[in-house]
Amino acid sequence: MYRSLQKRTIKKLFREHFKGEEPIVVKYDTEKKKLISEIKQKLSTLTGFALPDSYYSRYTQPEDICDFKVLSQSKKYSYQYFTLRFNEQHELLIEKKSELSQVYHLEQIYTLFDKLTLELKRLDANKPKSQSNSDQLKREKIKGLKHQAIIGKIHQIAKEQQLEFYVKELVTKVKLAIRLAESEKLVIDIPYSHFQQILQKLPAMIQTLQEFHELGTTLKMRKIGYRDPKWISYKDEQKSP
Repeated sequence: MYRSLQKRTIKKLFREHFKGEEPIVVKYDTEKKKLISEIKQKLSTLTGFALPDSYYSRYTQPEDICDFKVLSQSKKYSYQYFTLRFNEQHELLIEKKSELSQVYHLEQIYTLFDKLTLELKRLDANKPKSQSNSDQLKREKIKGLKHQAIIGKIHQIAKEQQLEFYVKELVTKVKLAIRLAESEKLVIDIPYSHFQQILQKLPAMIQTLQEFHELGTTLKMRKIGYRDPKWISYKDEQKSP
């Protein structure tokens, strides 16, 4: 199974590769869209880069944002997703796993494949030897079959329920996003390890969540914090005689 890049590695990558005196600043929306369009066009011609596959998505991406992936030659690390967008100060940013860096020169984007390749080689050299190539190919084939099953089921559900959606393939899961309203979406992570159980319950779950949304209910899943109020529980309550 492919490994995910740790945040400290992403920070190191951004710190070493994206540096300069003044970041790229674009103030006007039309100019932002024009620049992003030019970047997409350039990336589509470069070896080592790929833009999202429109076959798996009916989601229209904002014209001032660019999602792309950098291909990997590593046997242990899969291709890596990145996002280009602008912040409130109109600076061009590159983002991965909530880590951000300002972009100072466009060439820093176009040479990211070379930099990432060197970084992955360094990581590969520091890790124990992986299993044989045949085992690796077998795992990749199984993962590919799981991915195809998930995508096929999602398309089937979308047709039946008339959904607008897009999907992203990650290392250990597929991320499904469903449009609930003009500016709202529902995001569901489908891990490869439990995809069969999830796909069986997915249609009913989507329908239920849509009904809750129509009632004005917002559902969120968050980690428990130490400042949370005291929990009320009936688990250990004994019945009165």
